[in-house]
Amino acid sequence: MKNILNENVLIISFGLLFLLLGCNQSSENNFNESASIGKTDSLLVNPLLEKVITVTINPKRNTMSTLYGNDIAWNYISSHSDSNYPKGSKLYEVTWFQQSDNVWFGANIPEKILKVECVIYTGLETSSYELYKGYPLKRVVNIDKKYQERIKEIASQRFAVVP
Repeated sequence: MKNILNENVLIISFGLLFLLLGCNQSSENNFNESASIGKTDSLLVNPLLEKVITVTINPKRNTMSTLYGNDIAWNYISSHSDSNYPKGSKLYEVTWFQQSDNVWFGANIPEKILKVECVIYTGLETSSYELYKGYPLKRVVNIDKKYQERIKEIASQRFAVVP
């Protein structure tokens, strides 16, 4: 009887120990704030809260990009292989500089945002393009005349299938 009581006390003690260790919160902030949309940026929406369509890395420029889409764009591209996004689709390509990760040796993580490109589909084969650059991010008024090519490049990116 005494052995059973000691065994139960031991089990309860280990359970409490695991519970206490599981509740331990690190005071270190691991959130990458420099890679986030800031309060002073002039974007009306935070594209980082949209759904990820695909990710690309450009080692020559030391940049990484993520293509985000709203629900309409994400639902379309997840079931179609073409780039004929329907009206109401919004694509956001966010490009960051890369920096070495202090936690994982050899890994790179986003640094500050280099630019945000927005493609908004307003009708069949009709879209608008917005470019945000700088720190804080501000809309570029005089965009390159070749922005139609950039819209095609952004829209032609394939949906990343993750197992």
